Amino acid sequence: MHLTFNKIIKTPYFFLVSAFIAGLLLPFAYAPYDQFWMLFPLLGWLFFLVHKQTAGRASMLGWLFGMGWFFHGTHWIYYSLHYHGGTPLWLVIIILALLSAYLAIFPALAMYGAQKLFAASTRVVKIMFVLPALWMLSEWLRGWLFTGFPWLQIGYTQIDTPLAGYAPLVGGLGVSYVAALTAALLVMLFIQSKRLPVLFTLLAIWLGGWLLMQIEWVEKNGNTLRVSLIQGNVPQQEKWEYGMREMTMERYRRLTELSWQSDLIVWPETAVPDYLHRVPDYINNLRLRAEQENSEVLFGIFTGNREQRLYYNSVVSLRDGIYRKRHLVPLGEYFPFRTVMDFFRRWINIPMSDIASAGFDQELVTVAGHKVGINICFEDAFDRDVIRDVPEAALLVNVSNDAWFEDSIEPWQHHQIARMRALEAGRYLLRSTNTGVSSVIDHKGRVVAQSPQFQTHVLNADVQPLQGRTPYALWRNYLLMVLVLGALVLVFRKFNKSR
Repeated sequence: MHLTFNKIIKTPYFFLVSAFIAGLLLPFAYAPYDQFWMLFPLLGWLFFLVHKQTAGRASMLGWLFGMGWFFHGTHWIYYSLHYHGGTPLWLVIIILALLSAYLAIFPALAMYGAQKLFAASTRVVKIMFVLPALWMLSEWLRGWLFTGFPWLQIGYTQIDTPLAGYAPLVGGLGVSYVAALTAALLVMLFIQSKRLPVLFTLLAIWLGGWLLMQIEWVEKNGNTLRVSLIQGNVPQQEKWEYGMREMTMERYRRLTELSWQSDLIVWPETAVPDYLHRVPDYINNLRLRAEQENSEVLFGIFTGNREQRLYYNSVVSLRDGIYRKRHLVPLGEYFPFRTVMDFFRRWINIPMSDIASAGFDQELVTVAGHKVGINICFEDAFDRDVIRDVPEAALLVNVSNDAWFEDSIEPWQHHQIARMRALEAGRYLLRSTNTGVSSVIDHKGRVVAQSPQFQTHVLNADVQPLQGRTPYALWRNYLLMVLVLGALVLVFRKFNKSR
């Protein structure tokens, strides 16, 4: 049996297949599975496979790992394109394969760079520093290029572990680095003869994260607020049917009648399935009622400029203005590279899939006497977009409609991302969704209250407005990037000069 195993691992395709399988298993480390520990052996296996390979073979291993990772981790796109968008299944598979192939380029680049640029470095330096650093840089690049797709950063898997303590200091991207470093240290435990320094380093990293989590980076700003998050639970296949509009609006009005005792009531993304200018009576009646009860309402609706024919996915405050979405979802809200993507437009029938993006210089909305940082759906995946509202914002609000993805893993992945944003910013985050997961998340990234998924529900909770800012809100990703890039340059110069 031992000889058979040795024969298998010496076959030319064993490493390639095992890299793909490792990537395919990686999404189990994320919500809703929450097997955070799986990240370390799976990513560690990739690092182990790569560290003795040529640059070309290393990039292939990284690409195959990424293909498995992203194909499994984003397969929920099927529901929005096929189930709700009417896209043929064969085309959905092609789109998902193309998306996965593109996203897999980033881990491939990280592995290629480690073996091409740092071939002269020692094994210890390459595994313990170069591979984790380049992995983190690949995640950063993935979140920026072509407006970015930062979904499935590995740091999100650690939101309930001591490593999350690094988020207020260096953000979710920094948590990705220490998570990758942990995976690298596990590799060193198996290939190094001197294991005590490695164990000590592991212990120091995890103990450091736990100690950082005990620090209160921010302070109270006034009294607590009573909030109500309205989860309408309108099925996506019915949401945009004209005959369902009145029923949907009446449902939100009725649920809000039960919540006027709250200081702030939040409805989900596009809770009102219409344009603001077409429902003036409904909005005016809601405004008058809110004024009588001394309460405030934020609700999702489309707004637009009829003269310029520009329409926005928006959140409206009954008393203090409108927030318009800045970061749109490719294929879902706009078509990138129109000349190339025009073919796909004929096969994708998603309502409101070609809208405008608003600017980043919008004033924060004030509700219940506090500035609120609002983001809509996909926007909370971008740390740079959310953190720009701090320290001015005392609360964060995310409104979403994850009904597009039915009972898949996407709503839970999205909820995990929101928790990281709250922890980075040091703010309570109110997450109001159509079908779930609606929740109140505190400034430590912990879930204070949560609605049951796929049920009509009103979630009531007390939240504490906060002031001040975490170190991450001060220096964002700049400090981390400067330190990591600077260290990589020094390592490169040292070993290439000696060679």
